[in-house]
Amino acid sequence: MLKVAVLAPTSSSLYSRLAVHLIAQEKGLQILGIVVRTPWNMVRIRDELKRDGSRLIKKVINKWILREQDFTSIRKEDTLYTLARRLKLIGQTLNDLSNHLNIPLIMVKDHNDFGCISFLQKIEPDVIVFTGGGLVREDLLKVPRLGVLNCHSGWLPDFRGMDVIEWALLDAKEVIPKIGLSLHFMDKGVDTGPILFQKKFELRLGDSFDIIRQRMQPIMVNMILDGLCRLRDDTIQAEPQKKDAGKQYFVMHPRLSEYANKILKYRLELTNAIDH
Repeated sequence: MLKVAVLAPTSSSLYSRLAVHLIAQEKGLQILGIVVRTPWNMVRIRDELKRDGSRLIKKVINKWILREQDFTSIRKEDTLYTLARRLKLIGQTLNDLSNHLNIPLIMVKDHNDFGCISFLQKIEPDVIVFTGGGLVREDLLKVPRLGVLNCHSGWLPDFRGMDVIEWALLDAKEVIPKIGLSLHFMDKGVDTGPILFQKKFELRLGDSFDIIRQRMQPIMVNMILDGLCRLRDDTIQAEPQKKDAGKQYFVMHPRLSEYANKILKYRLELTNAIDH
């Protein structure tokens, strides 16, 4: 039995809720506890403003105003919302889900708080699954027996940090850019921890960066489940990254974002023309 704890950015996070739902249904995996970061506190608002700037407004609108209606009609492919409907996900929050599954849940201001670490030390997880909520520091990283698991929406080690899909388009020398997902254990660096496995991501005509991220999310949830199952069965070993093998990227300037959008459109049209 592989013992798991889950860190979540908010109680309403659909990504977190689906991860908990799928892990709880899998034989040989046991969720011992869920830790949710409270959304409204000055430290978190300051940190997210520093990281996201004006984009934080869009993020708040998507998460708290539009909720689960915002991307339901983008395309026919799976999104988190279609996956949730297909799985008949229970409730509207992690609180609802934890009550239904009888899993302990606590709320904290920050995942690195003493209360969070103390809770996790008591339940002694083999693996902690990170589904968002800020930086994870060394004291927390030391708690699980195997490590803190995260799915990064970029190809490691080449693209670490923020806006890595856009940066991959800007940096690409090939017609097909290096876009993919990486399941890895977290360490003290930014996306520098050992990699379990990766999946390439295929761009499609009509994609935007918002659509790409929405299409990635259900894949990321399933990669987390797949990784946990392989760890449970002892059929996978994490491969360390070379620290100097890649770059860390930061939030892209709006003008560069506009340019990246033009490149994305051009590359998709070019790829479509080559295919036909």
